[in-house]
Amino acid sequence: MRFIPDQPETDASVKDVSSSSSSSSSEKEPIRCLILRANGELSLLDLIDGREMELTESIELFWVTCGRSVDKTNLIEEVSWLDYGHRGMQVWYPSSGADPYKQEEFLQLDPELEFDREVYPLGLLPNAGIVVGITQRLSFSACTEFPCFEPSPQAQTILHCLLRHLLQRDKSEEALQLARLSEEKPHFSHCLEWLLFTVFEAEISSQNANRNQSPSLLEKTCDLIKKFPEYFDVVVSVARKTDGRHWADLFSAAGRSTELFEECFQRRWYQTAACYILVIAKLEGAPVSQYCALRLLQATLDESLYELAGELVRFLLRSGREYEPTTPTDSDKLSPRFLGYFLFPSSYRRQSTEARSPSFKEQNAHVASVKNILESHASYLMSGKELSKLVAFVKGTQFDLVEYLQWKCSFGEFCFWTRIDRPEASNGNLAKRSEVLIDLFRHDMRLWKAYSATLESHPSFSEYHDLLGSLGEKLSSNEITEEA
Repeated sequence: MRFIPDQPETDASVKDVSSSSSSSSSEKEPIRCLILRANGELSLLDLIDGREMELTESIELFWVTCGRSVDKTNLIEEVSWLDYGHRGMQVWYPSSGADPYKQEEFLQLDPELEFDREVYPLGLLPNAGIVVGITQRLSFSACTEFPCFEPSPQAQTILHCLLRHLLQRDKSEEALQLARLSEEKPHFSHCLEWLLFTVFEAEISSQNANRNQSPSLLEKTCDLIKKFPEYFDVVVSVARKTDGRHWADLFSAAGRSTELFEECFQRRWYQTAACYILVIAKLEGAPVSQYCALRLLQATLDESLYELAGELVRFLLRSGREYEPTTPTDSDKLSPRFLGYFLFPSSYRRQSTEARSPSFKEQNAHVASVKNILESHASYLMSGKELSKLVAFVKGTQFDLVEYLQWKCSFGEFCFWTRIDRPEASNGNLAKRSEVLIDLFRHDMRLWKAYSATLESHPSFSEYHDLLGSLGEKLSSNEITEEA
């Protein structure tokens, strides 16, 4: 049995009390209590008239939360109690009215608070808004053939349930204050994402919902989350977890996808901005998404975010294929490098593509933009002798450096290699650069063959034959080591 502290009175008649009895609410005698019987029945007993109301059954544990703390950091002031039984964890909310424990609304449990069935709850942290439990894990040891059982603590937040409950009751200010209390906690971003996801799922699954309600619960949820910097990550994360057919409903409440992308771009949150590209393609069209992706590609290259840049290149080339109505030929499929065909098509491919595709000009213009950006960045790294970044750039974006160098060599523009490996460089500096060259060549022997063939074919590069011999020996020994 647990006493339930009386709810704070707000009625004006409460002021008509004598000064002798004007004590704090915590000193008042309770007028209700919860009773959990041995058979699992949980009931609410009125201590004034003796009436008892059965609430639920098959309950193992319960925790009274209302009025248990005067600390302003308590996150569960809007909860009367929690219980745990065969249905899992359940939250009981007080309802607004003269008697919050007799309203029908109070008996409606929150169906979205699902606690892990493999975790047994042990307690409640009111100031953090989480339920703490314990689970049993298996571990194996060489000392015995039998598995060992290791208890492991687990925690689950109820913040998203509390926030949704407040928003449903039009208590937006209280919900904001509650969220502010938990802003610095590690589970805060996950709670906001779970809140938006559950609200959005409920709205799209309810076909007979009142769409004319203004503002809707989804709009109020978005307005709440907008107050926090996690908003952009939360919205796009929820979008990626839901069907793209419903994205229009989500972003009608959350804001235009291009505006959210632009805000992330201006804040230099490039990873988050990249997540909006597919949403923009779905809602705003391919040309708009391609324009945003090209801007983001240039920015990620400037920041040396080559893995992210590679993802953007692949997206841009996939979207470029949408202009091509026919399937690629076998010769196209046999391109040795991912970007070889798209960035450096031969004259034969160009003629055949023009003949069979009326939209080639649009495709070529689109792919040429990607080509120019990658080539410009490669030239920038070469001119700055940034060999380490060049290696990362090639790996991340799959840029076909071999064909690019061959093309540069055809115009006598092999100055990058001559500058970085000139004989008058110091031995230590040259040795360091040679190590970088080896790291670059050992991942692509085609590049090494193009490099060595170019130096050997030009008489002006005869002074580099010693360097070629040294690099060749090291690369050969490296191949032998890998095979062994």
